[in-house]
Amino acid sequence: MPERRSYKTTLFDREGPDAGIRMKAYGYAAIAGGVSIPMFAALGVLWGLPPARFLALALLGPAFMTVIVAKMALKAVSGVEVAGHAILAGTNSTPYTEQYSYQQTLVMQGRLDDALASYEAIIAEENSTVDVRIRAAELYAREAKRHDRAAELLREAIRHPQCSPAEEVYSATRLADLLSGPLGQPGRALVELRRLADRYAGTPVSDRAKEAIRVMKTGGPVDHYRAAEAD
Repeated sequence: MPERRSYKTTLFDREGPDAGIRMKAYGYAAIAGGVSIPMFAALGVLWGLPPARFLALALLGPAFMTVIVAKMALKAVSGVEVAGHAILAGTNSTPYTEQYSYQQTLVMQGRLDDALASYEAIIAEENSTVDVRIRAAELYAREAKRHDRAAELLREAIRHPQCSPAEEVYSATRLADLLSGPLGQPGRALVELRRLADRYAGTPVSDRAKEAIRVMKTGGPVDHYRAAEAD
């Protein structure tokens, strides 16, 4: 595995589509602070402050105004974000899913190594999510053809404490695809599918997993019978 490049996530990496809105909030705060400079200067003159106090008021007043407006603007933006995400998701309990537009842009520019290095840097963070592992795994498998690393990330996704049932099913079936296909380990693919069938016994997921096992044993391609396709 090549040496991992360090990558410092930016505001746009962390906030995705919401970064522009937040930048506007900061901009409004800066404008408010700038506009308040003449006001605080006038107050200093009106109050007849000595030079030292006048200078302190002229400098600290606008700075204080900027901080206050920034906090108010960000609070308002956060409220809009929560409401918008709830409407899009159909529930107020569904967390926002990062779109990773920065990494997608790198791929479109032909900078695959940079995109993968960026994903790896995010994965290395303490609170990295299941989703980033799945996205990175797909990029490793489909674009970089590094199926071994893709399989490692899918295993990490399955073991992640915050892995949802949908994410587990998708990760397990994709892992089975890789094991039975490019990695040439059909025995391990069967283990993953059996685990999935037992874990979700009595559900369509289990039925699809069992069908995939049957097809594999007869020499067919497992990816045509993914358990993840179950409704």
